[in-house]
Amino acid sequence: MLNNVRSRIAAASAALVLVGAFAVPAYAQSNNTQPELSLSQIESRLSGQGFRVVEIERDDGLYEVKAFDAQNRCVELHLNRSSGEIVRSESDDDCHGDDHNRRGGRNR
Repeated sequence: MLNNVRSRIAAASAALVLVGAFAVPAYAQSNNTQPELSLSQIESRLSGQGFRVVEIERDDGLYEVKAFDAQNRCVELHLNRSSGEIVRSESDDDCHGDDHNRRGGRNR
């Protein structure tokens, strides 16, 4: 009888170890972060939303974008690097109106 109990305990322990071994990689895979969008992808997405991009920088884990909105106002946008979602938007006065000259200075 004692051997039967030990066998069951050993089998249960082995099953728990196997379940744990498969659960950890599955959990790790589900928490992988999405890859960062490229600067051209960010620019393309914003252009599709009516923005004219002047400058893009990586800052504080976000993309910081200076752009003109559809009403030709200078704005500063903060975007999630993986999703491209606009996290924050605020007025800015630092677009200088010469976006063609500043585009080459984008921080890549």
